[in-house]
Amino acid sequence: MDESSLISYIEKNSREKLNFNCSMIIKSIGDDTAIFRDKNNILITSDTLTENTHFRTDYYSFSQIGAKALLVNISDIASMGGTPRFFILSLLVPDYLTEVHIQETIDGIIETAKKDKISLIGGNISKAREFSISITLLGDYSVKQRAAMRYSAEYDDLIFVSGNIGDAWLSYYIMENSEQIKEHAEDSYKIYKAGNSNKGNKSKTSGEYKAPKDTKSKNTLIQFIENYAKKNLIHPSRVRLGKILAANKIANSMTDISDGLYKDINNLLSGKDKNSGALIIADDIPLSDEFKNITKILNLKNTDILNNIISFGEDYELLWSTKRANEDKLLEIAKKEKIKISKIGSVVKYNTDENQNQGIDDIRYNNGTSSCSDTDLAANERTNERRTNERTRVNFIYKNKALVITPMTFKHVSS
Repeated sequence: MDESSLISYIEKNSREKLNFNCSMIIKSIGDDTAIFRDKNNILITSDTLTENTHFRTDYYSFSQIGAKALLVNISDIASMGGTPRFFILSLLVPDYLTEVHIQETIDGIIETAKKDKISLIGGNISKAREFSISITLLGDYSVKQRAAMRYSAEYDDLIFVSGNIGDAWLSYYIMENSEQIKEHAEDSYKIYKAGNSNKGNKSKTSGEYKAPKDTKSKNTLIQFIENYAKKNLIHPSRVRLGKILAANKIANSMTDISDGLYKDINNLLSGKDKNSGALIIADDIPLSDEFKNITKILNLKNTDILNNIISFGEDYELLWSTKRANEDKLLEIAKKEKIKISKIGSVVKYNTDENQNQGIDDIRYNNGTSSCSDTDLAANERTNERRTNERTRVNFIYKNKALVITPMTFKHVSS
């Protein structure tokens, strides 16, 4: 497919399926720039996804690649409480992609834009050595409303999150370790069958996990795991929830979970009050039933699971702080909108005696264990001094104890 044919395909597809915001569009695809009119406050965001850095074509379908490229931008607008309106698309296309690959990518983008009524108004196409998609998304919010900002959480705010956390990491883990996972699944299936035989098939399982209802063979179990991973490579749009939280002035501070819960919670905390921190109850971090089931099948340790879901990111759920008085409102919103909303912690003064009694000052990073012998006292004092100087503002409690975590850095895609 040559460039003019590809542009024609994109233009025809977008005009047929993304015929939104027409009263605002003066000129879109076909001229040097797009022109639109608006009376609201404008939001602009941009992201680029590059093959072998942000995705691999043996993990994602091309339709999923296109969907993800737009969704990461939509998530930014949603986290501000805005409405996404228009996007500009740039494609860097290598020679090894076929016409079908490119069309599937475009279709994934178009179908995703259609769900949130976003119009494509222009872009660029170039050749490249690696496949890359760059999208600039424009949105707005009414001048009568307000945008939800980062770094504005207030002391004693509660911290909430939408949806489930960790599905993105587990999906990535499954894709990266497919052969080992097949072996684990086979072993788990043998335990499951043996347990049911011993108990006259009365129990769900004698092992630690609940097998899928239609489990008839180890291949079904493996398929269950693979289907979970493929499904959760793409996250939902939270535009509607973001608008509700912002319009009703419920979120004092809000962001999306792109870089990981550990890092993104820092984006909520006040830039002015350096003594404020977040206390997160790790037990309350929402996990899907499938997530819990599969991690048991794979016999993954709870502490390893927590380290990964706290660090990985790419869940693109909304994360916000709110006054305690708004908790009942959030429960009503969750019920009405049929969206899972979970309270996971609060904003605290992390250097107070009260927090020390909660075990916050006791949290250790990387060294993992505390020293108490005479020979280790000097080293322990140096460790404490370093921890004071490098103190984190985000602390986790797990099973009523300070959680020793090691925030991880992921190379999300293997080259």
